[in-house]
Amino acid sequence: MKKRQPAILLPELGLSAHRTGSLRIPEGRNIAITERVREVIDHPAFQRLRRVRMLGPTHLVYPGAVHTRFEHSLGVYGCVQWYLLELLRTPSFADSATEQDLLTVLAAGLLHDIGHYPFAHSLEALHLKGRDTPRHEEVGGQIIHGEFEHLRGVESIASLLRRRWGVDPERVIRLCTGRLGRRPSKIDRILHSIISSTIDADKMDYLERDSHHMGVPYGRNYDRDRLLAGLTLNQGEDAIAISSKGKVSAEMFVFSRYTMFSEVYWHHTVRAASAMVESALAAFHSRSSLDAADFLTQLLSCNDDEFLAWLCHTTPAGSATQYLVSGMLANQRSLYKRVATFSRVYVEASKQKAYERIYAMESAALYDLTSRLTARLSAVVGRSLHPADVIIDIPPRDKDRLESVEVVYADVSGQRHYPLHQLSRVVAGIQDDFIAVVKKIRIFAEPRLAAELRGRADLEQIIVSEILRN
Repeated sequence: MKKRQPAILLPELGLSAHRTGSLRIPEGRNIAITERVREVIDHPAFQRLRRVRMLGPTHLVYPGAVHTRFEHSLGVYGCVQWYLLELLRTPSFADSATEQDLLTVLAAGLLHDIGHYPFAHSLEALHLKGRDTPRHEEVGGQIIHGEFEHLRGVESIASLLRRRWGVDPERVIRLCTGRLGRRPSKIDRILHSIISSTIDADKMDYLERDSHHMGVPYGRNYDRDRLLAGLTLNQGEDAIAISSKGKVSAEMFVFSRYTMFSEVYWHHTVRAASAMVESALAAFHSRSSLDAADFLTQLLSCNDDEFLAWLCHTTPAGSATQYLVSGMLANQRSLYKRVATFSRVYVEASKQKAYERIYAMESAALYDLTSRLTARLSAVVGRSLHPADVIIDIPPRDKDRLESVEVVYADVSGQRHYPLHQLSRVVAGIQDDFIAVVKKIRIFAEPRLAAELRGRADLEQIIVSEILRN
């Protein structure tokens, strides 16, 4: 049996002379790369990510938020390098992880967002509401295999992974999507947790990167070095965990994510822009005869602004799609204004009931409520309204709770393992507050309508009565 080279000497981990260079990305980070990594980065499918904004329309609120999935993907690759270097200090991981395992998770970190396209999260929100829209994870697998017309005649990333990296592209895709199969190995569960878990490399990069570009401190309010130094394996040795010395850093990491959602990602003006895009896409899908494959081809050929322009130019004048998109095109910035907000922390029973009723609605019921509410507000202001003048915004339903990370205490008597939320009132409180406080439902209105409604003492009562009407 051939003796295995120590995994720590893997050139992609930057500790050998085989490294061919580095890429400099904000903030002042050098990402060590080898020739085979560079070949993937230079692939047309990966270069496309330069044209996809990380945060969609958020730049209309935070001007610096124009960074891309390309930059983020490089950042996650660099974070996976850090994670592996720390985990290789854990004997059980160092003894079981092969070079192929490490290369596979490095490839997954680099390629985890390869399927992203403009406004992917808005389209995926429609998917969660029952519409047939593409999921970026599924698209990523197709792109890796070179299944699109624009990738014909170019060696696929899958071929590069097999030929130059010596890894199975299907395994890379499984780590990216989390679809590990019925009986995944322990090592695959560990590798997936590096990409997707409570304290994963993806979150480490986007929290810091988004904070940097938007000029806010929230995503950097934790000790990154201490968190990395505390990485270990859980009791079952099938997922990453944190040692007791990294507990506070893990708490602050979870809190950083909470504050980024509360103050940035779901800031009311950011949600207004996102809701406008989502509503425009929903209206487009309800009327378009374009099949799913052609729509996806269009998505993959555009940057964010080009896609909005395409939506505007391919829909009839006065349509809901054109009406909504025109406020975000070129030199325009006409975002909707909030006229009502609902959360689970209301004291009034009627407002709590209104929240729960809206949160449980599927697309058809939500469309019906929006139409009724628009008609009611039309009567209030005494003029006819455009069908798209009112938007009901429900935050994504797939971000309710994070899985708890395990904290490992070691002493002379052995190891003890506890879920972080049992040890930390901060984390336990965040779990509850994220749903009760951060996940607000908002009613947005076109700016002129919002101005006409402003100051009406009975507005909230009118809206609640319409929501609760049988």
